[in-house]
Formats: sequence, structure tokens, C-alpha cells
Amino acid sequence: MVIPIFYACDDRFLKYTIVSLSSMIRNASKEHRYHVYVLHTNITEPMKQKVYALKNEQFQITFENVMPYLDSISDRLPLRHYYSKTTYFRFFIAEMFPQYKKAIYIDSDTIVQGDISRLFATDIGDCYLGACHEQAMVQVDAYGTYCERVVGVSRNRYFNAGLLLINCEQFRHKQMLDQFIHYLGVYHFVVTQDEDYLNLICKDHVCLLDQRWNTELTEGLVYDYDEREAFILHYIMVNKPWHYHECRLADVFWNYADETEVASELHAELAAYTDEERERDRLSGENLYQMALEETAKAECRRVARRTRRTVRTTEQIAVG
Repeated sequence: MVIPIFYACDDRFLKYTIVSLSSMIRNASKEHRYHVYVLHTNITEPMKQKVYALKNEQFQITFENVMPYLDSISDRLPLRHYYSKTTYFRFFIAEMFPQYKKAIYIDSDTIVQGDISRLFATDIGDCYLGACHEQAMVQVDAYGTYCERVVGVSRNRYFNAGLLLINCEQFRHKQMLDQFIHYLGVYHFVVTQDEDYLNLICKDHVCLLDQRWNTELTEGLVYDYDEREAFILHYIMVNKPWHYHECRLADVFWNYADETEVASELHAELAAYTDEERERDRLSGENLYQMALEETAKAECRRVARRTRRTVRTTEQIAVG
């Protein structure tokens, strides 16, 4: 059996993919074979060679340029600029790779401490995908209220899309890509964007996984287990060990990063990160929080307006009657 695993990134982000993949390879069972696909539009040959250096008897690596596929379905894409964002590429996996019944998608800002084959072996039944709770929605009320009032998904069922066990058969059968394209024209999600669309489309059809498969590391989030025991560490939002010395569990990241050929680049990036950039990060976090509040307020205004219109129509009908 070959286990298919997908990353999606650009040339700039590929060095983090290298660290994530290195950790995955180190901890994966030797009893299986794995095929890692990197979905992209613009990765250069020198960077590809750095990734190819990780190949071994168990791990095959392929770079898959998504542009030919995008061109083939261009008549179905109402908002083409969305598809230059690598985060949206996860929607294409099931259609682009019809040979797979199930696949793993993983973000590049991760460290895989567990055996990835154990995740793949998880039985998710007829669910569209397996994923872990989005802890920001669970633990931060403003975000939880946002996902319930704007996206329409319970904060206790909203998942983080940085680690997905995709039921490709269900994605094809339920025409999930077509649903995504449809909802792009109906909703304009601006807080977590592709994650919001995925949660909306997969609502009530998600198998929630052990949180240790996607332990999000950022300020304020807490867990009822030792984070160092997590199967996958996910350095979300601006909480990047290549930008902050004090990043949570940065030592775990560097334990793997220092064994890769991009280690010097990552250390140089950490050393060069400026106070101005850190202030920008702080403001982006505040802006995201404020955006969640504003989107929730807008949704409430729309609900009030709809109730008012219904009341007016009912009153007019009674008057006519």
C-alpha cells in the first residue's frame, strides 16, 4: 500500500516544507511506502532538488504543478485570483488524483513527531474528512461566536484545515469542488477563508480526530496533555520558530531543522527578522480578532434586517386579508 500525502506551497515556503517532511520521514513506519506530492505553481528547480534529496526507499516525492489542471477547469472558476493561493489547492486533490480513495493533506508549518501511517489508517467511515478541532474557535469566544454566527458551524465542530485526512471518494461523489466553487459566489469569508468554506461544505460530515494529530501552537491556547507528546505540532498564525526565539516548542522545530540543508537559511531568517516585522505580526493578530467581531456584527445586522422584512410582509398580508 502506498500512502499519498500532499503539501501545497510556493518557492518561498518550501524550506519549511523540507523541515516538516524531514520530521515525517524520520518518524514514519518503515513498513509502508509513501508518495509525497507538493502542489505548486512556481517552484524553481534548485529548490526542488533540495526536496528530492530527502527521497529514500519508503518515500517518493513528486512536484505537481496545478496550473494545467486549473486551465482545464477555468470555465468553472468564477474567481480565478483565488486559485493562486496555495491554501486553496487542497480542494483539488480528490479530482486531480482519482486513483486515491483517501489522502493526507498537511500544512508546511508543522513538525510530525508521530507515525503518519497511523493517521492514514484511521477509519473515518463515510465522513468527508477527518480533522482536529480548531482550538482558537473553541478557546477564544470571539472566534467561536464568529464561526457559529457567520459560518454556521458549532465552535465544537469547527476544524482546523492544516491537517486533513480526506475521503477522496466522498469528495468526488459529493462533488465537493463544485460546491466550493458555488459557495465562492455566495459567501465572502475573510477571517479564515478556505477553512471557513471547508467547514461549511463538510458540516456534520467530519470525523474529529485525536487533537494530538494537530496541536496548534500559538499564544493563549492550552491543552489537557503535554504538547511535547503531540503527534503533529502546528505553528499557526504568526507563531513561527523561524521568526521568534521565544516561540512555543521552538526547540523541537530546530531539532529537525538543524539536520536539513536549509538550516542556515532558516537561522538567517530568524536573525534578520526585525522589530518592525514583529510589530506587524502583533497588529495582524489584533486585526484578525477585530475582523471576527466585525463580521459577526454584520451577520447579526443581516439577521435583524431579514426578521424585519418578514415581519413587514406578514403585517402587509394580514392587512390585505
